Amino acid sequence: MSPTLILTLAGVGFIGFGLAFSVRPTRMAAFTDLTLSSPTARADFIATYGGFQTGFGVFLLACATKGWLEPGLWAALAALAGFAFLRLLAILLHRGRLWPSIWFALGLELVGLGLCVWGLARLAP
Repeated sequence: MSPTLILTLAGVGFIGFGLAFSVRPTRMAAFTDLTLSSPTARADFIATYGGFQTGFGVFLLACATKGWLEPGLWAALAALAGFAFLRLLAILLHRGRLWPSIWFALGLELVGLGLCVWGLARLAP
C-alpha cells in the first residue's frame, strides 16, 4: 500500500466520520452513550467532532494530492496515536467495562496508526 493511498484513506475516513457527526449528531453520540440534551450541546458536538474531523480529513487529502506525504502521515499518526493512547488509558481505567463501540474505535485507530507507520517507513530513503 502506497503512502499516498494511506493518506487518502485516512482523509476519507476522517471526512466520513466528520460528516456523520455533523449530519446525525444525536445518533452518533448515542454510539458512545452520550446524550445531547440541548441545541447548545448539539452545536458544540457538531463543531468539535464534525468540524475538526472534516477539516482534518480535507487537510490529509490535500497532503495526498499535493505530495506533502511526510507531513500528512505524521499529522495522521499523531492524531490517531492521541486518540488510541487516551482511549486505551480510559479502557484500562474503567477495567474494560465499556460499550463495544469504544473497542471498535480503538481497533480502527490502531489499524490507521499501523498504516501511517508503514507509510512513513516506505518514505524513508
